[in-house]
Amino acid sequence: MASTWLRIGLGAVLPAVAALLGGAIFAHAEAAKRPAVSTVTLYVSPQTVRWATVYKVPDPADRDPYYHVEVIEKERHTPPWQFKRLATHLVVTAEAMDRSRLKQKIKTYFYKDIEFRIAYRAWREQSLAQRETVVCRTAILECVGAGGSMRP
Repeated sequence: MASTWLRIGLGAVLPAVAALLGGAIFAHAEAAKRPAVSTVTLYVSPQTVRWATVYKVPDPADRDPYYHVEVIEKERHTPPWQFKRLATHLVVTAEAMDRSRLKQKIKTYFYKDIEFRIAYRAWREQSLAQRETVVCRTAILECVGAGGSMRP
């Protein structure tokens, strides 16, 4: 008899608890939702590709007029886990982004962004004057020293 009551009692209680928790879990999932990430092709050769993974776009509400990117280099025809980070976090103006962007599409990969997030947080903790000194205003590959002149 106790097991019947337990089944009926839990059958009535669990949906109510699930509904309550489901709402809280849903709200938490929405708050923790990651921003959209995109890529920009920077360099293409028969052997090598370079791209920028764009994690943050200019946000006037946050008083941040810059793109925040990670720059990746990968040898073609190698496994996805064989790559080189040319920059963990680079702050880029819209003009520099436009000068850097190639129209050619390439196969890119998304890597864990923990290093980017740490570097971005460190940048945010700097004074405004310090933050302005590290902004890339020319072209991304020039700023990371990867030879912007190597572009086809």
